[in-house]
Amino acid sequence: MKRIAAVVVTYNRLDDLKKCLVSLQTQTRQLDTIYVVNNGSTDGTSEWLAKQSDLTVLTQANLGGAGGFATGIAQAYHDEYDGIWCMDDDCLATPNALDNLLCSPNIGPCIKNSVSLSSQLNDELAFFVDLPNKAFRHAADMASFDMLFGVAALFNGTLISSEVIKTIGVPDKKLFIWGDEVEYMSRAQKMGFPVVTIPKSIFYHPPSVDRDGIPWPGAWKNYYRIRNERRVFQNAHGNKYGFIMFLFWSIRATFNQLAAFRKNRMYNFLLFAEASFDSLLNNFRKRPETIFTLRLYRFMHK
Repeated sequence: MKRIAAVVVTYNRLDDLKKCLVSLQTQTRQLDTIYVVNNGSTDGTSEWLAKQSDLTVLTQANLGGAGGFATGIAQAYHDEYDGIWCMDDDCLATPNALDNLLCSPNIGPCIKNSVSLSSQLNDELAFFVDLPNKAFRHAADMASFDMLFGVAALFNGTLISSEVIKTIGVPDKKLFIWGDEVEYMSRAQKMGFPVVTIPKSIFYHPPSVDRDGIPWPGAWKNYYRIRNERRVFQNAHGNKYGFIMFLFWSIRATFNQLAAFRKNRMYNFLLFAEASFDSLLNNFRKRPETIFTLRLYRFMHK
């Protein structure tokens, strides 16, 4: 029987973490172990985790979701688990979520993902999917499929085969947040591993916050989404052509911010420009406190 480990990354969401862990501990297919990667939480999470004897806790500075999953996946792979089931701390798995992933058709080494439904509107997807010939917005849109190839919202109920990790490695911790999951998915596909969603395996997750544009100051997270996109283009199209495609895509995305007529559109424009420029210069060192546009916004709104 395959040995399956869960990896949960957490940062300052203790109440959510507790609920997430209960949903994992009550799976119909019992997990072999649960790793919790604590990204330097300051809300009492560290103290609570220290009292839990049934968890394997990995503690580090806040390296974002990318750094958290890189640490957790690397440890679980080192400990020789066959499959590693990854999720954020604000996910809730239905009791048979893992069972349904494991009982889905065997397509060899791959990445299988649960469906993320909105925790606010249970019939709506937490992350909308737009394909060239179909848009997925509700659970019913996916219900007729046994599996959907090329569709996945990593890392929300993401089961990664150890064979995939052996070949492509772990998420790139330099990407920090937002886009690291897309880069990892595109890296797997580049190496020929299927990435699929299993509609019968269900998670609940807060809906995507970027459907209508994130209000400032929270919009700084878009910096990472734009900056990290260059790696996705290069995985899909090769280093040279992918770089050129990202250049033109980022210019268009940046100037579209001026035409969006949203509040704080000038800050959006500056943020997208900063992210694009840093990506083209291969500057992946910035943390939130060093993003120039965010510092400018905070200075102007003291």
